[in-house]
Amino acid sequence: MKKTLLRYAVGMCIFSHEAFSQEIFTVDHMKHYLTEENPYIYTAVGQQYIDAARIQSAEGGFDTKLSVAYDQKEYPISTGEFSDISFSKPTENGTEFIVGYRRAEGIQEYNNIKTGSEGELRVGVKVPVFSLLNDMNERKYTLEAAKINATRSAFESQNNLRNLYTHIVTSYYQLLYYSEVLKLEKKLLHKATKRNRFIEKRVSSGDLADVAILESKQQIINREQRVLTTKNNYSQALQLFLNYLNLSKKEFELRYVLPSLKMLKSEKILFQNAITQALTHRPDIKVLDSQRTKLDLDTTYNSVSAYPKLNLFAYGVHDIQYGEGIKVGLQFDIPLERRSYKGKMIEIQKGMSQIEEEKHRLLLELKTNLSNLIYSLDIINQNIELGEKETKIVETLEEAENKKYEVGSSDLFQINQREIRTLEVKKKQLEYYLNALVIQQEIKKEMGESMTL
Repeated sequence: MKKTLLRYAVGMCIFSHEAFSQEIFTVDHMKHYLTEENPYIYTAVGQQYIDAARIQSAEGGFDTKLSVAYDQKEYPISTGEFSDISFSKPTENGTEFIVGYRRAEGIQEYNNIKTGSEGELRVGVKVPVFSLLNDMNERKYTLEAAKINATRSAFESQNNLRNLYTHIVTSYYQLLYYSEVLKLEKKLLHKATKRNRFIEKRVSSGDLADVAILESKQQIINREQRVLTTKNNYSQALQLFLNYLNLSKKEFELRYVLPSLKMLKSEKILFQNAITQALTHRPDIKVLDSQRTKLDLDTTYNSVSAYPKLNLFAYGVHDIQYGEGIKVGLQFDIPLERRSYKGKMIEIQKGMSQIEEEKHRLLLELKTNLSNLIYSLDIINQNIELGEKETKIVETLEEAENKKYEVGSSDLFQINQREIRTLEVKKKQLEYYLNALVIQQEIKKEMGESMTL
């Protein structure tokens, strides 16, 4: 007997410890699980890391390069040997510097180079004139484009998080709603089982006919079915929400309890403040701004195509055997029709027009959505106030019906109708709370609110 009591006491201590160690799960708790280790989160932001890595790839265009060449020939009427090792370093303005060593013996058909037996040192520079004047060249364009794309990708990731976060918070509110409805249904069932004991006593004393027990049991079965249906809805809502958190049901229930939906109060949001914050924080607007920046870069790069391709180069050599020398040259190339330049300009102009119209459309939709959402939230808050008054009325009517039943001036049908009506009014009130919170979250989404990783 003592062992049994001890075991019972230990069990109660463990139960009490677990119960008191549970936290009320709030929106803030989500941030502990919505990290980059979460597959939903990484899927939303993963592309930005790929695009960020492409910046380093583009920076490779400015890497110092080592070039090695060797050529040996023995033709019937000519022989020759050529070796060259050099370093080249391109700069951001397009200029390229070269330094190296080479040695050539015999006849070199392709480059007309002949050096002393000890070879020569070479230093040179290549200058793309119009690229230098316009401060734009292919390497610089590639790098700047990669940076802009990485910035745009980061904003797109924020936009993905904005949408995902709203979806997750909404699923959290829906879970709280089903949790509250389940409590109501269980309470409704408890009323029926409690009343059944009262009916059994009255039937055994002869105050009620036997059929009253059958009616009571039928009512209990109906309410048990309602509880099972609601349990299923709650279980599905819980599993959906836990999927987003990448958390097991067992671990969640061990660590957390859900708050009442009514504990979460809606906020007062002013239209003008919402618009101002949206223009500052909306990542999809910033995506459009990044696209515009990219087109500005395309315009600068394309402007180089309006000029001829003119490269100046100069090389100074020091032949270890024969002394110094210099070579100067130029390359000139121009497309006469310039269709590539003109076509690209039209493409850029059309792209800019499209972005401006897209931004204009987005702002119109933003103002309309915020106006409708704020108005809807105001109406729902009014319904919540009316719902509280209606709840008090139906609870009073239900209590009065129960008193009438106890004195024999009512029946189970009337009691059932009153209790069901009370439950439906309370469910409707919960729906108002749910809709208020969901709309509030939609407003925050329109304002550009998201989570930070």
